[in-house]
Amino acid sequence: MAKTTATQSERLGHVRAWAASGLSVRAYGARAGVNPNTLMGWRWQLRRQGEVNGGSQAPGLAFIELRGAAGSGEPDARIELRIEGITVRVPDGFEAETLRRVLAVVGARS
Repeated sequence: MAKTTATQSERLGHVRAWAASGLSVRAYGARAGVNPNTLMGWRWQLRRQGEVNGGSQAPGLAFIELRGAAGSGEPDARIELRIEGITVRVPDGFEAETLRRVLAVVGARS
């Protein structure tokens, strides 16, 4: 990977694309031609500047309590996320990669 100077816009684009991809830093870096350490540094700088979300919780994410159906005796086996007016219901036994892709699409919408 050649050493180049990326603009702030390019850095932000790579950091956002990496986050949305669900790939590891190494996998995204290899695909995009960016050194993984450089990508991590860009993310750190952009978080300090407030340009990318630094926390693990996405903006607009609300946690709700789920209760089992009346009389079933067992809790409802699903997760429900409400993100900026969108509800995502995740059944028991879901594939984590699929959920990552769905959340990336929802996150890119904002």
